[in-house]
Amino acid sequence: MKSIIFTWFSLVVCSFGAGLPLAALGEKIFLDTSLSNPPGQGCVSCHNPENAFADPRRVSPGAVKGRLGRRNAPSLMYAALIPSQRLEDTYDDKGELEYIVEGGLFLDGRAHDLLDQVRHPFFDKNEMNIAGARELAEKIRNAYYEKEFEGLGEKEINEKTFEALVAFLREPMFRPFNSRVDEYWAGDKEALSLSERRGLDVFQTSGGCSACHLTGVASWPKPLLTDAGFDNLGAPAVGEIDPGLGAVTGKAGELGQFKVPSLRNVALTAPYLHNGSVKTLKEVIELYNKRDLEPERWGVTNYPQTINHEDMGNLGLTDQEIDDLVALLDAFTDQNLLKIPEGNIFPEVPLGVPSTEERKAFFLPKQRHNLAVPRRPGDN
Repeated sequence: MKSIIFTWFSLVVCSFGAGLPLAALGEKIFLDTSLSNPPGQGCVSCHNPENAFADPRRVSPGAVKGRLGRRNAPSLMYAALIPSQRLEDTYDDKGELEYIVEGGLFLDGRAHDLLDQVRHPFFDKNEMNIAGARELAEKIRNAYYEKEFEGLGEKEINEKTFEALVAFLREPMFRPFNSRVDEYWAGDKEALSLSERRGLDVFQTSGGCSACHLTGVASWPKPLLTDAGFDNLGAPAVGEIDPGLGAVTGKAGELGQFKVPSLRNVALTAPYLHNGSVKTLKEVIELYNKRDLEPERWGVTNYPQTINHEDMGNLGLTDQEIDDLVALLDAFTDQNLLKIPEGNIFPEVPLGVPSTEERKAFFLPKQRHNLAVPRRPGDN
């Protein structure tokens, strides 16, 4: 890990009082590996800036030796732009109303929003292993930035810690939108190679990729390359059985479903799928292309009854089309992540990225939805 910190301070002033801007405090907490029990684990331990703030290991080791997470740690790039958890009304092919879960954080969608999400790793026994709010407050009081929490009680210290991390993750560094495909969409037709342009055509047509990895504008002025929904891709089974979204909602039809990730910076975030069971992007596309035709190649999968067979598994793509898609996915990489200056931990921020203050209306809290309600009228 590089040792000299480069930061892009937020102009948002901490609502708890004077001191460091809240995002700057969040950066310090993000990098602090003394908070875990035992010390040695921090947010940065599983979210490496050089891997688009993801983890190149299949699963991440926790603070306690021998304990492991059960899922591949996803990228934090663009996490602040994922919409809050909600039920979205849609209609099936027969024109019947159906509610589907969209948004939220974690691969199983159990966190309503980013503020809900950042709390969990501190207290997860397989991550930072802090016993509770009191222990976290005591550790913060002993941190080198403890003056930022002076005069606050246990609850206020915890809440300021979480708010600071959210402010940091909302910073422009985590949402630069400066990949080559962004340049292409902005009018520079030379930004993509011929193979990448062919790949984009497949992505939006015969591959069906853009049905879930949206290339249009939705909640943000630029494409997030995800619909923030959930799906069961038929991932090869590795480790313990993981029910995913179904464990959160209690719905049998959602067992084995996991969040559709943004494909921004996906070339930097191997291994792939919720359990890190697939090592390369080419293999991911081959799984989508021939999963149902070559089941022996991929082996056992959990919850086969909820696998999406309609949109993937037998796409009929040629080897050339697969290669072109792989080439395109590389063009989704933010260029500032490829050029982190020597001696810096974090990437620099391109000019023109709007500040959090400029986009403050987007970050207002959203209503919580009851995920236990029936998905279709008349269902239990």
